[in-house]
Amino acid sequence: MRSPMKRPHFFFSRARSAWRLLGRWSLVLPMAGLGLALAQAAEAGAAKSCPSEAELRAELARLNAFRALPQSCGAHRLPAAPALRWDARLEASALAFASELSHGDQISHRGLKGSSLRQRFHQSGYVMRRAGENLAAGQESLDEVLATWTLSASHCENLMQAEFIDAGLACVVGPGRYDRYWVLHLGRPVEP
Repeated sequence: MRSPMKRPHFFFSRARSAWRLLGRWSLVLPMAGLGLALAQAAEAGAAKSCPSEAELRAELARLNAFRALPQSCGAHRLPAAPALRWDARLEASALAFASELSHGDQISHRGLKGSSLRQRFHQSGYVMRRAGENLAAGQESLDEVLATWTLSASHCENLMQAEFIDAGLACVVGPGRYDRYWVLHLGRPVEP
């Protein structure tokens, strides 16, 4: 004689007859559906996330590899540029502006309250001699963002400006039509 099936104590502890009637498949099928629902929810959540700070910092190596070679930016052929270094102040200004863009559901180099790039750098404590800003919205990955910037003449020129020595990159997930807002701040401080 087969031993009786063990009852899950968390679900049917008081319903012994129901367990015998329903059998194990009535529990397995809803659990499989729950697993599928959880997997879909996790996938949707992952689809609306940004890279970690470490991944954003690692992207600097790719930017530097791009800058290390001469590039054609639209009609202009630009020479190789020196490597950029990560700057926490530029990262902070990029993050603050990406958050502002997400809350306003817009993509613009002018802040919601009219702030300029110079003002954003100043607020983060970066005293700039030269500043640049690349924006992107809607791209799901860093690969897509870089492809967008390298194919746009003005964004590509910003990436290749030899005067820039510092960089900070940020991504924010927003509620608007774009989902993700990407900001790259490039700069050269007054004192190098």
